[in-house]
Amino acid sequence: MQAAKSFDLKRWFRWRNAFRIAGGAAVLVAVGIFGYFYLVPRSVAAFVVEAAPAVIEIRGPTLLDAIDKVIVTARIQGYLKTVEVDKNDRVVAGQVLARIDSADIESQLLGAKADADAADQAVAEARSSLDGVKALADKAKAEFERKRSLVPTGAASQADFINAEAAYRQTQADVTRAEVTIERLLAQAASARANQRLLEVRLGYATIRSSLDGIVVSRNRNVGDLLTPGVALMEVVDPNTLILTARFDESVLGIIQPGQQAAAHFTAEPEHSYKGTVLRLIRKVDEETREFEADIKLDELPAIWALDERATVVISANSNAPTIIVPQDLISRRRGRVGVWKSEDGRATWEPITLGYPAGTSIQVLSGLVAGDRVLPPKQRYEFEPIHIRDQQSHSAAAQ
Repeated sequence: MQAAKSFDLKRWFRWRNAFRIAGGAAVLVAVGIFGYFYLVPRSVAAFVVEAAPAVIEIRGPTLLDAIDKVIVTARIQGYLKTVEVDKNDRVVAGQVLARIDSADIESQLLGAKADADAADQAVAEARSSLDGVKALADKAKAEFERKRSLVPTGAASQADFINAEAAYRQTQADVTRAEVTIERLLAQAASARANQRLLEVRLGYATIRSSLDGIVVSRNRNVGDLLTPGVALMEVVDPNTLILTARFDESVLGIIQPGQQAAAHFTAEPEHSYKGTVLRLIRKVDEETREFEADIKLDELPAIWALDERATVVISANSNAPTIIVPQDLISRRRGRVGVWKSEDGRATWEPITLGYPAGTSIQVLSGLVAGDRVLPPKQRYEFEPIHIRDQQSHSAAAQ
């Protein structure tokens, strides 16, 4: 019995000594790990932050648009008689696109022509009558002059003279009346001709023609539909004037300039890059989004395109002032925030930053870093480690 108890005590002492040795070893390992990570400086390369001019890549959403495009509408009301073209058809300026039933206008025009001709005939008749009245007036005047010369000699009585004068004045009034009548008839004839020309113009409006060379991209009405002024019949676009209308934040209004290089990626072809240049800036900022628009002219178009097609454009532009640029592989995330590891007082600390626009393999930093900061490559374990800077690299060296 005593031998068994003695055996148990010995075994217990052996286990206790083993635990003590294991615990001591664990403490030594922990101290060693702590000393390795937080006492022994880690030798790393650092990127020295500098503020320098840079070419930044400004990205914005775009829609395919056209400078020359027209929504075809009617100028008179009527039912569509024919539609001569369909979607995707090519048309030229002056080509007939559609016709409106114009039988009523044609009838009105025939009546207007008849009225105008009748008015012209009335003017001709009035002028002939004026010639006769003027001949009578000349005869009455001669008789009046003759009677007036005979009264002093007694060859003509005073009554004959008075009758001759009355006849003369009557013919003068007839001439004046005939001239006024002609003026009135001329005005009526002019009104009739104007009404005729108006109906001719309205009849011309019944034939709808294209105002430019282009492609029919949409058609909204069919034969038999009632077409009224302002209602869209179809849309024609000149493919030679296709552009991308891009939107950018107003903060880059002074950076983007006409002539700068651009690259577009359409949603339908995300892997293909279409080159182009900035054509013009639209000098109006949206009051709600605080964005402005810029038109991009592409060097080539997709084989299949559609108006209002979505794309993304990237414009390469020089920054107006020196800016901070760091390589993108130095950027890390912690707790949903973007930042970098930097050397501060010999230790690694994580600093949140605000990013701007890409610049090749680097990216613009708007806040969080200043010139002279030394940024470290991100590590999985880096919190407050002592750091020894082995090598330093600047922005210019990284760019090379």
